[in-house]
Amino acid sequence: MHSIIALPKEINDQSTKSTTQLIKDTATKQTNSNFLSKIQSTLSSIIPKLTGLGFFELLSEGFIEQKQTTIDNQNVHQTSTLDEQDSSFETLDYLGAIIINSGDNSKIKKAQKTLDDAGYETIPDVQLTMQKPTSFGQEFRRRKTNLLPEESGISVAHNNGITGQGVLVGVLDTGCDADHIQFRRKQIEFRYVPPNYDEKLRNVRGFDVDGHGTHVCGIIAGEKIGVAPDVDLMVASVIESESYRTSLKRITVALNWMLSEIQRVENRNKPIIINMSLGFKPEFISKEDHDYLMIGIQELIRRLVEVFDILVVAAIGNDSSGNMCFPGYIPETLSVGAIDFNNNAACFSGGGTSPIDNETQPNIAGYGVDVFSSLERNSNNRSIYKQLSGTSMASPYVAGIAALYASSNSELYGEKLRQHLLKTALPLNENQDRVGAGLARYIPDGNEKI
Repeated sequence: MHSIIALPKEINDQSTKSTTQLIKDTATKQTNSNFLSKIQSTLSSIIPKLTGLGFFELLSEGFIEQKQTTIDNQNVHQTSTLDEQDSSFETLDYLGAIIINSGDNSKIKKAQKTLDDAGYETIPDVQLTMQKPTSFGQEFRRRKTNLLPEESGISVAHNNGITGQGVLVGVLDTGCDADHIQFRRKQIEFRYVPPNYDEKLRNVRGFDVDGHGTHVCGIIAGEKIGVAPDVDLMVASVIESESYRTSLKRITVALNWMLSEIQRVENRNKPIIINMSLGFKPEFISKEDHDYLMIGIQELIRRLVEVFDILVVAAIGNDSSGNMCFPGYIPETLSVGAIDFNNNAACFSGGGTSPIDNETQPNIAGYGVDVFSSLERNSNNRSIYKQLSGTSMASPYVAGIAALYASSNSELYGEKLRQHLLKTALPLNENQDRVGAGLARYIPDGNEKI
């Protein structure tokens, strides 16, 4: 099965040229109807062209539904199932993307030409392998106390009643065990994004057979261990636990789902942060696929940042100084390196000069060595904790600090929140290409002393 992802170029250009296209304004932070209307109009114009090529629309229910279409001003009744017809497409309304699937490469080429002529940029789906944490530390059956140093400012925030309430944080990872004791009293919006093109998103109670995502979520929002325990969590499981593999298509589908969650009435006024504790080494990907991946993910994240005013926090990678992982080093993300609890840069933490804009990476640092957090439950339903090391742990720490700031000041979101994090970071005695601006920390009322 071949798949391509298409994004409309015209909307791409508009999203990078004008701040008037922001989906939030400073007063109401509500949906910019003009932008979403433009997406709908663009998608509506291309659907008849794809059906005319013999593609059928894969709807949210996960099957090809009987659909009435009009071709050449004649009503043609088309019915198909996946067994009968494997050429399909799926529209992603909030990103304006279209995913094309077919076992027939000639059909893919025809669709690609049609999309190119209609002003879309087409990108082949790219298979990706994520890095694992650098080390697995001690396992615990009881939670620890005094988890993070005072200089993080977390205890000050919590003592002042600032715990992340009113902020929505998205996590793309292996999943999250919603029945771990740290999450049992939290409603987690969860979707499993399957690897097969013909399977729908699974709306189920959160699960995680690996533990990586549960660890990340615990750092952000664990009830007793999280940096910002009262944030609202939305988690997309996009990484397979055994192989640590995912794909550009799965990431695209997950991000579109998160944007749909943002449009719910109860979420429209909330600051949004997305944590991506995932990174892909260039040498793991062919040169051609790497170029496509750069275009695809950068455009997706650019849209999140510049159109939807979301702060995207991403791990820089675990390959030590001089090496970085994608998407951490793209300009639109807030890239995160790791330090230990003595404020020394972790030996594994990546950094260097971004090949995209020649800016020094990472942007900022977080605790990422022997970080204690939730992991899994055993066969007796007992919650297990573990210490893990990696920039995958430092990134959710920074996302949590961002959530504390956004919770304390409703004017801090998107780019303003990013700049505030950089401005208030604790300077460290390390080179910029190891720790960026320094340690992300919470400072009440902008006071430099905590």
